[in-house]
Formats: sequence, structure tokens, C-alpha cells
Amino acid sequence: MSGAAALLYGNRAADDIALAATPLDTAAGDTVVIEDVEILYVLYEMSMASALERLPASLHPSVPALFGFTFMRAPGGPLGAFTIAWHGIACRTGIKPRHLVQGAFCNSTQAGDFFASRYGFACRSAEVGLRETFDRVRGHVEVDGTTLIDVAITESLPLVGAGALIKYSPPLNGTTLAGGPALVQFEAGYDFKRVLRGRPRLAAFAAAELGDAGLAPTHPIAGSHAVVDLHLMPARFQVDLVTPAEAGGARKIAR
Repeated sequence: MSGAAALLYGNRAADDIALAATPLDTAAGDTVVIEDVEILYVLYEMSMASALERLPASLHPSVPALFGFTFMRAPGGPLGAFTIAWHGIACRTGIKPRHLVQGAFCNSTQAGDFFASRYGFACRSAEVGLRETFDRVRGHVEVDGTTLIDVAITESLPLVGAGALIKYSPPLNGTTLAGGPALVQFEAGYDFKRVLRGRPRLAAFAAAELGDAGLAPTHPIAGSHAVVDLHLMPARFQVDLVTPAEAGGARKIAR
């Protein structure tokens, strides 16, 4: 007789999870809408052992273990023109897919401050680019003349009809709330206007310069590029660093 399947949990110590320095603005209640935002979203496989080493005990890894890149480019709007990028490890809070952010970058102080105070992103100032050309959609991050990330999709095909949307796994960021350290979930809605799916290409990933020489995306899985009207909603949920969601570790943020 076979037993129940064992659940996998991260094994990183809670006090080893980086916490954002910017206090979270839990009083923010408005939704910020930005039109015609481009989003590049790319997934790669990674080592399961590496994922487990970097996730706290409250999170399950995805199976297979996945590593994701997200770029968002806004041409204007309430936060001005900006491009933000982050990379993270796919995980689950209970059964819900998420990404634990390992690093974030932004080319706008105004936007970087907004994403920090609302969602806990600890954005480094960088040259962040997202551009669509005839044969690819490319996102890149450069700091002090060094390319840290260069990722693209090629051989893209448009998605149309009812299937013309992408399911994004919300990122989680380490921050400090009234009750102490916690992971805060990014909250956004997407009105899709145009969607492409393509083949991922990773030209550069400077793991050591990104702060973790052991990180290594391996096999390409999927990539997409979308144009959306982006709805940035107030953060609503927090996740404990030790207690899993299924044991009561996920709850609404007290306001």
C-alpha cells in the first residue's frame, strides 16, 4: 500500500530572507491604472535543490522547479514612463502559484518608490530596457556598464480569441509589517490587448553580480509578451516566513 505523497517545503532560515528597507504603505487604498503597458514574462527550469535552498519553510517549490523573469514597460501615466524588472523562484502558497523575488530593478525613481512602498520591491537603480523588434522581444538590465540580465523571446506567434491572455504568478517580496517580517503579495489586474508567445533565449545572467552565484536558470520553458492596461491594486495578503498557508500562514494585511 502506497503512502501519501510528501509535501516539499523550502529550507531557508526565516532570518536569512532579505527584507525591504522601505516601510510598506498599508493605508494605500486606491487602484492605479496604467494603459498600454508591455510585459515580457519568461520561465526557465532550475535545480530543485537550488530552489529549496532559497525558499523559506512556508513555501512549496513548483514542480518542476522554475525560475522567472518579468519586465514591465509603461510609456507614461500616473507614475510617468518607466521600466521595471524582477526575477524570482516559482513557488506555491498552499496550492496558489507565486514567485519569490530574488532581485528587482527600475529605471525610474518615482516608479521604484511606488513599487517599494506598495508591494515591498527593493529595486536597484539600473538601465532597464524592453523592446520589441521584427524578430524578438528583448528585456535587459545593465548596472554600471555591466549587463546583468539579457533575455528575449523569438519565433513568436500571436494569441487571439478567448485564449489571448497570460496567467501571471504574483510575486512575493520580503518586508516588515506591524506583526514583524512577512512576504507581501503583488496585486494587479490585466486587461489584455495583444499577446504573443515565443521561444525563450537567455543571452546573459550574471548570477554573481546579481548577488547569488548559485542561481542558474537551465532549460527554457515558455515566454510571452503582452500589451495590457495594468491595474495596480493595494496589497491585500501577507504570508508568514515559517508557517505555510495551509496551516494559517497566509492572511489579509491589517489596515
